Amino acid sequence: MFEISEPFVVPRLPSWDGTSIPRTNESPRAAPGTTTKQISITSASLKDDLTQSLAAKRQDIDRYIALGCLHFQKSLLPSHESQADTKWMELLYHELPEEVKSIIGDEASRLLEAHWIRLFLHNFAPGTAPFQSSVRVYLMPEDWGRRSIDRNSKKLKATLRQLLKSIDISTKAWHGDPDEKETHYFDPWAEAELSSLYYLFNKLPSPSPDPGEIKDRYTRAAVNDLLESATASGWEEYGEQSLPGLRTRLYAYQARSASAMLQREAAPQLQLDPRLEVRSSPDGRKFYFGSRDGSFLHEPRYYETTRGGILAETMGLGKTVICLAVILASKHHLPKIPVAYRPPPPVRRHVGTLSDVAASILGRYSVPARGFLEQSETNGAGDMTKYRNALDRNIPFYEIPAELSRINRSVRIPLSRQLIISSGTIVVVPRNLLHQWQSEIKKHVLQGGLRVLVLDTVTKRGSKVQSNLYDNDNMQFRSELPVPTELMKFDVLLFTRNRFEQEIQDGQDDQGRRAVRGVTRACNCPYIGASRIPDCNCVDYDKFYESPLKKVHWLRIIIDEGHSFSSSLSNAVLVAKQIEAERRWVVSGTPAKNLVGVEVDMATMETESDTGLQRELAIEQRKSFNLDPDNLKAAKALGVLASNFLMARPWCDSSEGKLDWEEHIYRHEHRYRKTYSGFSSCFLRTLEGLVVKTRPEDVERDIILPPMRHRIVFLKPCWYDKMTANLFVQVLRANAITSERTDVDYLFHKNSVKERHALIRNLRQSYFTWTGFSLLDIIATIETSSKYLAKEGINCSIKDSRALLESCQVVSKLTTSEGWKALSNAHEVGIAVKDWPKESRSTFALGDSAEPTMIGITQLIEGQLHVDGNLLSHDPAVGLEAVGCEAKAKVVAMAEAEGRDQDSDEKIMADSPSNKAGVPLSLIDGHQSPTSRRNLVTAGTLSSQRQSENSSHDNASGVTVVTSSLRSKKRKLTLADETANLPTSSPLHDTHIVGTTSAKLSYLLDKVMQHQATEKIIIFYDGDNAAWYIAQCLELMYVNHRIYARNLDNTLRSEYVRLFTEDPDVRVLMIDVACGALGLNLNAASIVLILNPINRPNIEAQAIKRAHRIGQTKEVLVETLVLENTIEHSIFNRAKKMTRADHQEAKELEDDVGIVEIIQNAQILPVEEDEGEGLSSFALLQTPQKVFGRPNRHKYHRFGGTGSKSVEKPSKKARIPKSGMNSAKEVVPTETKMPPEREPAETVFPQVYKVVSGLGSSMFGSG
Repeated sequence: MFEISEPFVVPRLPSWDGTSIPRTNESPRAAPGTTTKQISITSASLKDDLTQSLAAKRQDIDRYIALGCLHFQKSLLPSHESQADTKWMELLYHELPEEVKSIIGDEASRLLEAHWIRLFLHNFAPGTAPFQSSVRVYLMPEDWGRRSIDRNSKKLKATLRQLLKSIDISTKAWHGDPDEKETHYFDPWAEAELSSLYYLFNKLPSPSPDPGEIKDRYTRAAVNDLLESATASGWEEYGEQSLPGLRTRLYAYQARSASAMLQREAAPQLQLDPRLEVRSSPDGRKFYFGSRDGSFLHEPRYYETTRGGILAETMGLGKTVICLAVILASKHHLPKIPVAYRPPPPVRRHVGTLSDVAASILGRYSVPARGFLEQSETNGAGDMTKYRNALDRNIPFYEIPAELSRINRSVRIPLSRQLIISSGTIVVVPRNLLHQWQSEIKKHVLQGGLRVLVLDTVTKRGSKVQSNLYDNDNMQFRSELPVPTELMKFDVLLFTRNRFEQEIQDGQDDQGRRAVRGVTRACNCPYIGASRIPDCNCVDYDKFYESPLKKVHWLRIIIDEGHSFSSSLSNAVLVAKQIEAERRWVVSGTPAKNLVGVEVDMATMETESDTGLQRELAIEQRKSFNLDPDNLKAAKALGVLASNFLMARPWCDSSEGKLDWEEHIYRHEHRYRKTYSGFSSCFLRTLEGLVVKTRPEDVERDIILPPMRHRIVFLKPCWYDKMTANLFVQVLRANAITSERTDVDYLFHKNSVKERHALIRNLRQSYFTWTGFSLLDIIATIETSSKYLAKEGINCSIKDSRALLESCQVVSKLTTSEGWKALSNAHEVGIAVKDWPKESRSTFALGDSAEPTMIGITQLIEGQLHVDGNLLSHDPAVGLEAVGCEAKAKVVAMAEAEGRDQDSDEKIMADSPSNKAGVPLSLIDGHQSPTSRRNLVTAGTLSSQRQSENSSHDNASGVTVVTSSLRSKKRKLTLADETANLPTSSPLHDTHIVGTTSAKLSYLLDKVMQHQATEKIIIFYDGDNAAWYIAQCLELMYVNHRIYARNLDNTLRSEYVRLFTEDPDVRVLMIDVACGALGLNLNAASIVLILNPINRPNIEAQAIKRAHRIGQTKEVLVETLVLENTIEHSIFNRAKKMTRADHQEAKELEDDVGIVEIIQNAQILPVEEDEGEGLSSFALLQTPQKVFGRPNRHKYHRFGGTGSKSVEKPSKKARIPKSGMNSAKEVVPTETKMPPEREPAETVFPQVYKVVSGLGSSMFGSG
């Protein structure tokens, strides 16, 4: 029972001529002369109670949100009302005449009737304002008054959204002074950020950590240590920094980024619900508006920011050392036990010791006691073993109860999940970066600073992780995970991604079956034969794999190159989601496709310096929001990272549901459809809460990288280059003209995409060198062209016929060139050699024996090896003629075999679906490269020789060495052989290389020989043929090199990178552009040579940044080689003019309209009459190179047969695995100056491996 006053009348607010409605705190009073009586709680009394509550709420006008004003051209004040008595008057729905309701509109009337809004009228004197009446609109927020008023009506929400479009939110109108010029209507959609993702990413503020905001004193002390590690301190005298365990002084920006990461982990902030944005009322107060659901709130909703994010420092700025600093700073810190699962104090059978009780409490409340004990021992406080043992006896843990489904007789009740608390960090890296992480740990972390467990898959060859220089007590290597209690002993678990993905097998047996709920069925398996032994295949729950990772609550998980985790379905992401980790980080300088720092884009510009003004201009040029598929995918990829791996609320799955990323990060100007009209302010807030990135101008205040010069080198083509270019032009012209540019015969027909791309790929490679055309190909294209022009009634213009005749006339000169025909038969790059011994000149020469003599690179290496292996003899040239004869016999046999092979090709060609008019089948029908064809032909004709080849196996080292029949008959060289010099009187001193048949190869050789003694060099190549020929020339010059090729396994790639970085003898690293080499730190190199223009700015920037990065101490020179006045030159110019949108539109560069036109309209390069004769036909070296008796031969890593070093025996510390492992005998190399044997060429480049016995040593691999 309760009392109310009857009768009750809702009071009408008196009119007021101020600028706001005064707040009234008085409760409604009973009318005079009424009495109070007792009534029972009936539906009527409850309704009256709600009415009373509503009336009280309606009088509290400050609770309402002042939206703005509605303007009307008609006066809403009745004629009997005096304007002098009222200036602002409330309109009550039950008092409004129908005429007024029609004027204010149906939307306002319905909302007013439902008590969603309140309206206050003001009439203007005639001529004083552009309107007759203005009505203030107050809206009841959704977080107030819900008991009295239903706020869930979708119809009323739609009505409100419609009304918002008419509300003027200008301050002057609110104060009764409307101005049509300053009218601003309420924006019902999300606040727009009309900028591109690239612009927002590059405008993110640099990290600015504040230790004062961190409440946890241990983390606050760690952040202070991090910041002090960027300044000089007394600790450096002892080889360490203020941060315990850190060897290297951090740059200031690195310390700030690491500190910001720790602050985000330990002191997450409250972030406004991304569905809301802050708006201002005309009266100056703030409210919160949800654009997608049309909600208005007085009070904000907050979410805790994620304890992690994306470390997106630009490539080369030390992301790895930043991560290591974070791990060291939080060493021994423990994750918090979730409050819902925090265990009570343990019940002991006996009274626990004080140390045990203290250790238990410290563990339950995640106090880093081990760190305190370690620091106390360092400071000389005595032996703390007793207390460490107490911590070991009281390992903190908690249990997560199993989720029970509906219980019946068939349900197997799962056990609760028990998790151990660990201070360890899981780091997942791509396989090719594993050695780099190991090297960085050794470089930046003191001995004993971190205990690391490296986990990698067992390779097909059964070899373990290459422990090399790092196998010690602080870094252990395994392929299988130990039990959780063992895992807790490590500070870092360093996984390769492949090994990490294998943990998806958790909950499976060896047949991939998973456990199901229900009663285990009885075994009905059949018996084995006539026995009574069942052939049981039932599920054995005891044999199910249980991942130790999922039994531990980890402190942190870090994913290097984590942009690969932007998939919700990959095994790695699924495993990461199932792991309990308090803190999660993605490390990537490119967190989404094409999302890079502006300084990376600047790397591709031909500038002497990278100024702030140039950066700003580059950013502003890409400011505008652009809705294209790539940008949509990039933004979506960030959403996948945020929701699936980083577990950022409210984007991730939770009890509150999961938000649709694209629903809220864009401005959608429709209630239901997604219009993608721009990014929303929500997206910018989310990006700022996730990304840690330092602006380049802030980096430059802390460190200045050595300058980087990027030059475009335009090379004049030699005669052989010109004729190769002209041959391709002839093929293109013959195809276009003879097919009359119609039907699928035409390469540029829409159905000939595959063949066109194949030809253009070959065209791109031909600007280095090309021997894929045969003499029969030339005769065939000339005959096809002549027959077509001789026909009557052809659809051919005079211009086309002249062009075809011109190209036919030019390429016909090749039919009389002995040198070109010899190169075509041998599939070699030609080397011009001066003063070759006359006795053997005719046997080595390709073509005639004129001076200088053109010799194939393979034959030249054979001759060099013979002479260099006999320098201690009286005349090293003895036997050289026999070597030449054998080499020439191979070339002749290969030419004969290929002729037979080409005859069979011609029979197939007529019926081939890929046959194109005027185009040799070898250029478009997936035929193998010239070197590959040579190998297969040689294998087919020289079968006896191939069978005589053998592989010598060194049982001690487990290394396989491929040798040839020729070299296997010869003795191995001694150190005396390799250090011997030519006899002083020997005419072989005069034998020099003066040129090659490739302008790019000649320039490359000059550049390498000029710099290789003092600088390390990276060569980016495109195509296996180029890599093959360059590697042969480097071997000829005795320059140690490695090849980072596509088809090498990641273990070998990592080893090559390590050798290039650490071994002073390895001077050149060749990298296939297709590999990308993301994340590699190759700052040991200061010369970068790009063989063919990459023509893709993002890929080119990635390539350049391999060398120009933190740790580089020398000026970096980058040179891109372009063959002048060729199709390559024109395509390069076009690619430079292409916008980013053009690049994104053309999936293949050859799909660009401008480039297609360049190829279609290619012109013949002019050739002089005598240009193809003698020295003028070659691309000359600036510095001729000696052939025989070159210095420092003993430093070259050559294996196998003659001229090879004996394989060095493993040191005593080298470990040979026990039998029973999934491998044959293997050796894990230890620290030694002798690098492992180079991978056989057929393993690295199977399509270009030379079976010819002349090359006993492998060029493609490490030595």
